[in-house]
Amino acid sequence: MRWLKKREVVIYFLLQKKFGTNEFNVGEALEYLSPYFSKKVSLNVIRYFYNTGILIKTGELRYKLIPWDEYMLDVSFKYLRRRATLHHKIRS
Repeated sequence: MRWLKKREVVIYFLLQKKFGTNEFNVGEALEYLSPYFSKKVSLNVIRYFYNTGILIKTGELRYKLIPWDEYMLDVSFKYLRRRATLHHKIRS
């Protein structure tokens, strides 16, 4: 899993500020992001969030954001585990 790009962090921040942990549909998210990002960029980021688990599908076209802490815990754990494995291989 790769770290989020700046654009993705900004989109997460905007969605978190607007919807929090409440459910929202894709149309609401696209409408809210439209002053800042194109529809294509917004949809691609939403799709990426869903594929990585940042967005959880709760119904037909309805999603919910996971808390930032939960996402960072998951990404950090995978990163640290990989670092430890690589570091161990180098020393061996």
